[in-house]
Amino acid sequence: MYLSRIRFTPQGIRNQCRRGVTADLFREHQMIWNLFDNTPDQERDFLYRREDKPGEPPFYYLLSARRPVEGNDSLTVETKLFEPQLQEGNRLQFQLRVNAVVTRKADDHSKRRIRRDIIEAAIDEYRKSDPSGESWPPPAVIHHNAAKKWLERQGEKHGFQLGDCLVSNHQFHKVRKPGDANERQFTSLDIQGGLIVADPEAYLAALKRGFGRSKAFGCGLMLVRRI
Repeated sequence: MYLSRIRFTPQGIRNQCRRGVTADLFREHQMIWNLFDNTPDQERDFLYRREDKPGEPPFYYLLSARRPVEGNDSLTVETKLFEPQLQEGNRLQFQLRVNAVVTRKADDHSKRRIRRDIIEAAIDEYRKSDPSGESWPPPAVIHHNAAKKWLERQGEKHGFQLGDCLVSNHQFHKVRKPGDANERQFTSLDIQGGLIVADPEAYLAALKRGFGRSKAFGCGLMLVRRI
């Protein structure tokens, strides 16, 4: 695996402003995809995360099974091997942008399943017990509790124990491929905090696969560093 940092060159900044690349999730995805030498039947084998800082062009972290190109007139690419040596009990800090959902049975007595954003799903439960909303906790508490429960379940399946975490930036996104009338919609949530590695092999495999859904559009990459 390879971990890369991707930045716009001065020419790239002008190009992306003119073409609106970073304002369109599909074009942004294509920009990352084109950093690889792809065959017609190539499947996506990378995760990426966009970083935005006030007054600066965005940049990207990319985790991939293949080494990306070194760059072009629009982008510079810095790449290193991703070979973390993890042991049980290691403590890590993490940052994760994730499309986290729960799957529930539909209410029409069929076998149909419905995916629901974890925040919306949590609000559904509060609404059942108190439709007026008068007894609901503040939104920040709802967001934190929903994200923490979801990530604790991920830890049980993927070899880590969650510590403290901070939840922010709940966003709604729309993606439409040029020429396709169908519009894809999803939400994302930023979670950062600490964790303890319980099963190094399972956790490393999960890092490489990514977490949650919408991985093709900037979600799922967990960035980690040792404490």
